[in-house]
Amino acid sequence: MPATRAAAARPARNAGDTRARILAAARVRFSREAYENVGTRDIAADAGVDAALVNRYFGSKEKLFDEAIEDAFAIKDHFDALDMSRFGEIIATMVIDGSAERRAAGFDALGILLRSSGSPATHARVSDRFHADFVLPLARLLRGRDAELRAALIASHLIGLATMRHALASPLLVADAARRKTIASVGAAIQDCVEG
Repeated sequence: MPATRAAAARPARNAGDTRARILAAARVRFSREAYENVGTRDIAADAGVDAALVNRYFGSKEKLFDEAIEDAFAIKDHFDALDMSRFGEIIATMVIDGSAERRAAGFDALGILLRSSGSPATHARVSDRFHADFVLPLARLLRGRDAELRAALIASHLIGLATMRHALASPLLVADAARRKTIASVGAAIQDCVEG
């Protein structure tokens, strides 16, 4: 086959698609493994691309990580639609039931939080991102004093609940019979923080 026909037979590389595949693969890897254990070659293999493209599109593993967590904790779009008088119940239900959409994609924001907590390379960056994308937007919705502190307390309830339910799969929280009681109890504690 002449060289021109061989080149025509190969699909053209789409930079946007390649970049998106690398980013999606990185999100999955970083949510399942500690930052230090993830190599750019692993991410490239998962994305089905040459490892050199990771650096070409992102510059470094650190910059790729920063982009991978960019919207990991952002729920400001959900906040606007939530009824604050039932916020505790609604958000506890969201955590108990999990995000089917993100789980289907293999991404786990809780995994990023848990794995970064012991990593000197990522701990501060993930903490800053979580605070900026979750705690501060929530604090802006709360009325009264100590809104940021109350938002941080809500986040603490949610992270604890998510860890017990999804990371540790506590038999006490996995059973369907406990679901309503858990949502009611945690929802009430969160609602107390909402109302100040």
